[in-house]
Amino acid sequence: SGAALRRSAPEHWYGLATATLAYAKAGHAPRSALTQVTGAIALAATQAAHAVLAARGEWTTNDKGLIARAGLREADDIVAGLEPEPGALTAALDDAEALVRRTVRRT
Repeated sequence: SGAALRRSAPEHWYGLATATLAYAKAGHAPRSALTQVTGAIALAATQAAHAVLAARGEWTTNDKGLIARAGLREADDIVAGLEPEPGALTAALDDAEALVRRTVRRT
């Protein structure tokens, strides 16, 4: 039912977002893999946005504006100045984790 999905979907999407970031932190950041880290942050922001909207009972079939609707535009700032250096990439992933956690938990 819609109510059951509203209860279960946010945690599912949040779990995917945190796993995506953890994988990037362990596997891509140490290798200075800029494209993979950038992609992981973008994917995690989208996953977290689905968590936020699901918690509100808003279902989307179109990703246009999804990140902004969920209050996750700060992800743009995180990826804007990335450099292919392990420390910088790890710091960006830490920032993305904090953004995802903060945004999802306040819904």
